[in-house]
Amino acid sequence: MLTKFLLRFIFLLVSFSCFSQVSKPVINDFSVVLHEEAVNKVIAAIGDIKGTNDYEVLLISGKYHWTVQNPKINIRPDSSDFTCDALVNVGPFNYKTQVVGNVKITYDNEKNLIYIKISRAIFELYTVILSKKIHIKDIHLEDYFKEPFAFEGPRTMATDMEFMMPDSTMKKIYVQPTACKMELKWKEICTSCEIAASDKPFKPTLKLVPPIEATKTSTTNVPKTSPTATTTAPKTVPTSTTPAQKK
Repeated sequence: MLTKFLLRFIFLLVSFSCFSQVSKPVINDFSVVLHEEAVNKVIAAIGDIKGTNDYEVLLISGKYHWTVQNPKINIRPDSSDFTCDALVNVGPFNYKTQVVGNVKITYDNEKNLIYIKISRAIFELYTVILSKKIHIKDIHLEDYFKEPFAFEGPRTMATDMEFMMPDSTMKKIYVQPTACKMELKWKEICTSCEIAASDKPFKPTLKLVPPIEATKTSTTNVPKTSPTATTTAPKTVPTSTTPAQKK
């Protein structure tokens, strides 16, 4: 009886394992690759990041200066990081230290944006008095990178193409990405997508905007016309596309 139960249990485990492997969808119609070199070109364009302030330790006061150079994002499959060199000047004392921080990379499917956020990067600010190291404070570089770097995703890669039919008529085919997933590789952010193709234009996705609550205004001294302010959306950095071969 026990032997039959064990055989049935093993059979159920094998069946469940096979079913799980078969049911996983494969998304590989095409992919968008964002290389870390492109990300670091954007970071390098920011230039040096500097800070200065007054300090006072052990009744000794002065001014410190620090400069961040060579900032880089290192994209890795297991854990991406941020590195840079911090040059520090505290009175007559100077030193250089390497900073290693944490990076969070996400893909917003709704906004079609790849976000790269420096979540933590700290280096110590200190001086030396009478051959003794004196801590002043910690500098949190993530406070200087509050907004994440945003790069355009693959959902805008919709296109259409025309084909000559046997009766010499032209037929237009419409192609647009549907399901997308992001994967971190060595020095690359790879976003793979499935596509949908149709001989009819795709219906645009309707985005519902919540109603704006009206504000009460006074009935006295109301101007007839009021200027309107315009805002511009932040530009995102386009990424390169590489076709993925179906197996």
